[in-house]
Amino acid sequence: MNIINIKDLMIGLVFIFSQTWNTSRLVAQAQCKDFAIIVSYGLYIRQMVPDFKAGKFYSEFYWWTRFQNDSTITKIGNDEIMNLEYVNGFQNDVGKIKSEITNIIKQADHYYVYQGLHQGEFYFNTDFRSYPIDKQQLTISVESVNLLIDKLKIIPDTSSFLKSDKSKKFWGVSDELLDSKNFGFNIYKAEIKSDSGYYNSNFGDDFFPDKTNYGRITSTIFINRSFIPYISKLIIPLLIILFLVYLVYYIPPPKVEMASAITVTSLLSAIAFQLSISGNLPDIGYIMYVDKIFYCCYFLIAMTMALSLICFHIDKSGKPKQQVIAQNIHMIFRVIFPFMFLASLLIFYVK
Repeated sequence: MNIINIKDLMIGLVFIFSQTWNTSRLVAQAQCKDFAIIVSYGLYIRQMVPDFKAGKFYSEFYWWTRFQNDSTITKIGNDEIMNLEYVNGFQNDVGKIKSEITNIIKQADHYYVYQGLHQGEFYFNTDFRSYPIDKQQLTISVESVNLLIDKLKIIPDTSSFLKSDKSKKFWGVSDELLDSKNFGFNIYKAEIKSDSGYYNSNFGDDFFPDKTNYGRITSTIFINRSFIPYISKLIIPLLIILFLVYLVYYIPPPKVEMASAITVTSLLSAIAFQLSISGNLPDIGYIMYVDKIFYCCYFLIAMTMALSLICFHIDKSGKPKQQVIAQNIHMIFRVIFPFMFLASLLIFYVK
């Protein structure tokens, strides 16, 4: 027997062994109480546009699943395995994922690869407590419609992500999306992990378990706002308003009409500015960081208005000593005014 025949014989034996081992493994899993088909899930996000006011984001991404299944043994068909849904999808029908399939690859050993493309919107929970330096989490959750987690588990396709040579913190995110400067936010992390969908209801079916868990996988994109544009849109106009109020401390106390006009106009401008900012955000029941800044501005404007009136009445007496006191009050608050504003920015941010 020559070397070539020995090599062919060895390859044949390895193939037969692998086939036998895979079949016996599937049979053993099917007979096992804790048997579950493992579906490896991956995605490649190429587009993501959040709508913060509506609490939704539009996304386009390619997805794929990989799994091994012999339906004659597991008694579960591939259609049932691929009967998945987007948990937080907007206007997505149940089983929509099956309509997105663009390619099916059947390989040896009952190994399948399904590929698809999704275009649509998703809900996400907004958190504007730190607005405009807030961070948001945009989540895409995929879950089995009918198979409980003891029959089907969905896990990240780690091997495919590793082959992309991309950092783990950006798995599933395209370079175009990471490099984009047109969305008004920055992606600083991405995470994909296996999860479970828990339901403590039998949905009116007495033959259905009272508590159920379904296989789920969750991909989360962590974003924060581009801070520089918000400095020009928020901080600079606010600083201009406060600068006009600050000039009141350089107006002589007898000129109370001029001081009152500046403070009243500044107060109305600040209120209108806050309303315009709030109009771009949803109705929320908590105080945001930007609200606290405006409250501080209102306090400083009201304080300046009150001090100008107090200094006017002190100066009105005509006594030199009283006039010096009024001037000293102005000089003291020339230092206190900016310090109070800067301190409030830091204190409110920490808290």
